Amino acid sequence: MTLEVLWEKLADITTKSGMKCGRSDQCNADCCRPSVSGSEPGVTPPEIELINGFLAKQRGFRFYEAGEDSCKFLDKNGKCRIYAVRPIDCRVHFCIDDSLASRPNHKAANLVEDYHSRHDVEFMETELIDSFKFSGEH
Repeated sequence: MTLEVLWEKLADITTKSGMKCGRSDQCNADCCRPSVSGSEPGVTPPEIELINGFLAKQRGFRFYEAGEDSCKFLDKNGKCRIYAVRPIDCRVHFCIDDSLASRPNHKAANLVEDYHSRHDVEFMETELIDSFKFSGEH
């Protein structure tokens, strides 16, 4: 299974389950702020490659528009600027109520686990998104 196929299957699971952000403020992107959430998504080499390909097509892309305390891909309004190619970790996180904990979805978790077991080497090379320097980042 390719990463793109995994993304399609995750989108289907998400749609069918009705999963969405459960925050009362309708997603203020606090989960995308490691200083607030205390966690940071990982990226695998195939995700890095797709993100870099996406970035290569963007003119004048600036990292950290939302500030240094936020994910490097958020814009000034707290919206993800790489949403179409966001990492798996971002695709499966849905806040529970006003906490930043993620609502579990067993179908999605099993699918991701199966994908990673088939791509063990890539999974073992996962890096934290903020630690990795993407194309065009200084």
